[in-house]
This record gives sequence, C-alpha cells and structure tokens, in this order.
Amino acid sequence: MKRMKETAVTVIGVSLLALSWGCTGLGMNPRVQDPVTDLIVQGEHEYKQGQSLESLQTFSRAIEMAPHTARAWNARGFVHSQLHHPVEAIDDFKTAVSLDPNPLYLNNLGVAYLGQSKPSDALSAFVQAVRLSPDAPLLLIHRALAYRHLDRLGEAESDLSHALALDNRNATAYANRAVIFALQQNYEAAKRDLDQAVRLNGSLKEVYESRALIQLLTGRPDLAVKDFSRAVLLGGSDTLIYHNRAIAHTLLGETHSAEHDYARACGRGYAPACSAGRLLVTASNPSR
Repeated sequence: MKRMKETAVTVIGVSLLALSWGCTGLGMNPRVQDPVTDLIVQGEHEYKQGQSLESLQTFSRAIEMAPHTARAWNARGFVHSQLHHPVEAIDDFKTAVSLDPNPLYLNNLGVAYLGQSKPSDALSAFVQAVRLSPDAPLLLIHRALAYRHLDRLGEAESDLSHALALDNRNATAYANRAVIFALQQNYEAAKRDLDQAVRLNGSLKEVYESRALIQLLTGRPDLAVKDFSRAVLLGGSDTLIYHNRAIAHTLLGETHSAEHDYARACGRGYAPACSAGRLLVTASNPSR
C-alpha cells in the first residue's frame, strides 16, 4: 500500500489548485468604490496580467491605507501563496480571518496550511468554513483532503460523497474519493470513480496515473501502460510514472521498453529504478 499513498498525494494536488480568491472587483458598483477598493481591483488586475510583484505592492498599499480591510489581507495572502511565500501567506490569511471569518478566507487559510503539511491546522480552518457554508463542494473536498492526511479515511469519504451529491460532475471529487477507496483496498470502487473522473475531465494527468496503478494492482498491465503513457502525454513528469510503467512493461514481457523506462527513472535519481533496471538487464542478457 505504500505506493498508493504516494499516488494519493499526486491526486490530491488536483484539488489544491482550487485556491479561492475570496475577493474581487467584478460586479462592484463603481459609484460606491473607495480608494481602498480601487487598489484591490487594481491589484487583482495586475495579478491576472502576470504582474505578481506589482500586485503584492498594490495590496500592501491597500493594507497600509486601511489595515482593517480583510479582503486586502486575503488578496495579498493569495499572491504570497502563488509566489511560494508560505509563511507570509499564512500570516495574511490568519489576519483576514481574524477580521472577517468568512468561508472563502478560511478556505484559503486551510489550503495554505495543507501546503505546509499542517493537516490539523488545515482541518480546523475547513471545519469552520464548512460550518458556515455546509453545501459548498469545494470546502467539502478540501476538508476531505485534511482528513485524508490525518488518515481519517471514513470522514474523508463521507465529505467527498457529500460533495458529489451536491455536484455529480466534479471530476476532482471523484479522483480524490478514488484515492480513499484505493487506500481501503476497494480497487473496483476506485476504478469506477477514476473512470468517471476521466469521462468528466480527460485532461488530468494525475487521474490517468492513479488509474494506471489500479490497473497494475488488478492484473491489467496492458491498460496500465496505456494510462501511464497518457499521463506522460498530458505533461506528467513524475519519476514514479516511468518506474511503474517499467513494471507494467516487465509484466507484459516488453523488456526493451521496461529497460528504457527504468533508465529514465534512474537518471532522475530514483534508486529503486536503478536496481530494478540492472536486474532486468542481467536477467535478459546473462552474458553481460
């Protein structure tokens, strides 16, 4: 089951991309805007134009002008998180929540904590967010991720099933619930959810990688090779994709392809692939 846990982290990354802003200038009445709101709108525009550092400075000006404006702290925290400044992001999100504990700000704080491998802190934020907005699928998915990291699989499954009851076209929820099923060794249920995730969104490389592993575990290395290859075509570069595809090739008797994939994984520093590759070469070429 160790390999499945590594896969779970990969699939969970899909949902962690869904970090919410919690503030926006869209839809605001320009006649009632004030200088602080203008700065927030400007900062969001700069961020969307790829000017992250400029937007950070703009949000900082808004905070200096009105330090009790929660949406400015939340917005700056978001940019810090995208710039990989986790400590600063968490500090800003905590300030936003202290000023206005609304679900969006709590969600952002929870996601930031998860990114720093602090699932207990993340869970606390998500529990508060779900209490305030119990029928928000994104919040339920994120709380499930915190439960997953804490090995509270039953609660994670419950949250993901609730999210799907609210939105049965959410590929991310299916993908993450599949991970829970796999960790519970319910591989058939995991495969059904991954098949549905693929039908809903065929562009998620992590889903193909996870389904490939299920195919391996259930004795279908031929289908595993196809899914691993699809993950690579979609941009998957995880070293374990090549290592596990090599295992599938080996089971199919495709020695040359297996050697090639082991070599790629070994070249990326994955020691088990180096050992497996050497053993395969020796077995297929005893004279070497």
